[in-house]
Amino acid sequence: MKGRKRFYIFLCMTLGYACFLFYLSSLSNPPEPPDIRLFFGIVSVLEDLGLKFLVIPFYIAYRNPDKVAHFFLYMIFGFFLYPTISISGNSVLSKYAAPLSIFIGSIYGLSDEFHQSFVPYRNASMLDFLADFFGLLFSQILIFSYFGIKRIKRKIREGTEREEEEEEKALEV
Repeated sequence: MKGRKRFYIFLCMTLGYACFLFYLSSLSNPPEPPDIRLFFGIVSVLEDLGLKFLVIPFYIAYRNPDKVAHFFLYMIFGFFLYPTISISGNSVLSKYAAPLSIFIGSIYGLSDEFHQSFVPYRNASMLDFLADFFGLLFSQILIFSYFGIKRIKRKIREGTEREEEEEEKALEV
């Protein structure tokens, strides 16, 4: 019963976030991205350190703040979709939670862009959809990285425990 309750909690959070995205899309004049003066400080520090090539992401963020916003909003959506699908109780869905998260999130992103085409002063954009897709993809990469690191650490820990047990047995003999 506890697993079903967790699933419904995650499902409600995911649906709530999808409603939040729908609300943002329905605004004729969405909120502006936060002030980017911080970026200028980071850029000048990187240039002073001779790491000018690291400035490129900041330049992209400066030139396309709406695409960056799409990326991060859908990255968060991917963080909601993955656990919802993986703890759904369906073994097939759980096995393919990452690709399904990207697929479902992308379908929602397409519908979101279609919805925006009807909102005054807004338009549908393939670049916005690509930013949504890459945000979803990046969230799944981060999730896989997190669980991969956890698995490696567990195997290392189990290996050292086994070695310690073998050493103790060898000392007892």
